[in-house]
Order: sequence, then structure tokens, then C-alpha cells
Amino acid sequence: MSGDEIWDEERWEAFLKAHDRRVSRYMDLFHAFMAKHPPPPGDHPARRAWEEAFRAFLQRKGLHPEDPAVSFVFTERDENDPDAAPDTDPYAEPDADVEPDAMAALAGAVAHDPAADADADALQRLPVYRQAYDLTIDVLRWSDRLPGDLKVRDSALVQFCSCLTQIPAHLAKGHALGYEREWIGGNIACVKRALHAANEALALLQEMRQQPYLRREATYLSLYERTFELRNALGLYVQDLRRRADLGID
Repeated sequence: MSGDEIWDEERWEAFLKAHDRRVSRYMDLFHAFMAKHPPPPGDHPARRAWEEAFRAFLQRKGLHPEDPAVSFVFTERDENDPDAAPDTDPYAEPDADVEPDAMAALAGAVAHDPAADADADALQRLPVYRQAYDLTIDVLRWSDRLPGDLKVRDSALVQFCSCLTQIPAHLAKGHALGYEREWIGGNIACVKRALHAANEALALLQEMRQQPYLRREATYLSLYERTFELRNALGLYVQDLRRRADLGID
């Protein structure tokens, strides 16, 4: 995104998919490097040496060590440390599908911590977020009471819980991007991801229905009704944001 250009939700969706691919590539390389070169515990000089080796490894792969996908790996640099490597611009030569302004905004959204953010109250007051958060917490508490081996063996249950946890996370990212004309398309794209996760959760619930832990009809109906209502609320929220975008209201 540059200048006065405003992305629509489709452009944002394409950007988010490209971002997912980039993060996945970084994580694959990170785990491959870790497997051969585990980071040293505690020792500051050894840790610095390990970080520089990882930086060099990423650069050989044509990637930027300061990318938000892996920047968490590196300790903060002391500007007065003469041995510290100079900072580089992670977007000096961006890939064709990476837009610096959008990437910076998304990095802020990914790092968004609703509990610490000054705007946390507004997110907490968002009805669909509260609905998603409350359902997720209730389901995680319910699943915690199930036998441990069941949670390892039942992939549908694991995926169901994962889908639900993604929903408030996507809503928080969208909220962090904001409601201004420049960013509301990204907000919509994030909410659509939450909607997709809710649809997946509903499909998984139907797959899980015959499992012993859902044999009680009341348990299944409660989970299904609440997930169904959340899915509908997310659909309405997408429509509301689209109307807001069409009107150009910040």
C-alpha cells in the first residue's frame, strides 16, 4: 500500500495469504536451523554468536532477519555496544508481494495484546469479540476436564479447539488494524478469517457428534448452538464493516 491507494478486502486477503506463506517459510527455516544448531543457554557471548549465525543463514536464503516473523528470536541490541551488528532495513529490497506499509500495520496487529493495549476496552466492548472469547474460554475449560489421552488421540477435538481460539485472535488483529478507510479492508479480511474458522468449527462438531464425550445431547446442542450463533454474528459483522467501508466512515 502506498500513497493514496486504498486496498479493498480482496487485496488484503491476497496480502494475508502471501504473509502466511512467508511466515511459514521463516518458521520452517527456523526449526531446521534449530535442529542442527540449538541455541546456547544463558551465555551472552555464545548467544550473540548463535544469533549472528542465524542471521547469516537467513541472509543466505535471501530473507531478512529483522522480519517480524523471526525478529522475536533476537535479543535487543545495545546501541553503545561496538560489537553489535548494524541494524538493517528489513524492507530495503522487499519481495514483489510485500508492501512495507501494510506489513508494518500487520506486524503491529500480530503483536497486538488486548490486555495491554490502551484500546483494549473498545475491543472488549465489541459484542462479537466478547461472544467469541467467552465461547473459547468455556470450550477450553470443558476440554481440559476430558481425559488427557483423548485430547491426544482425537484430532477433530484438537482442531475444533484450535478453530475457536483463532476466532478472537483474528478479531483482535482486525480491530488492531482499525476502521479507517485505509485499513478497514484489512479488518474485514481478518474477520472473514474468523468466519471461516467458525464454519470449520461447526463442521468439526458434526464430525465429533458420535464421540463418547458428546453423547450427552445437551452438551452437543449447547456447543453447536453457541458456535452457530457466533458464526452468524461474524457474518453480520462482516456485512456491517462492508457498509462502513462503502460509506467511507472512519
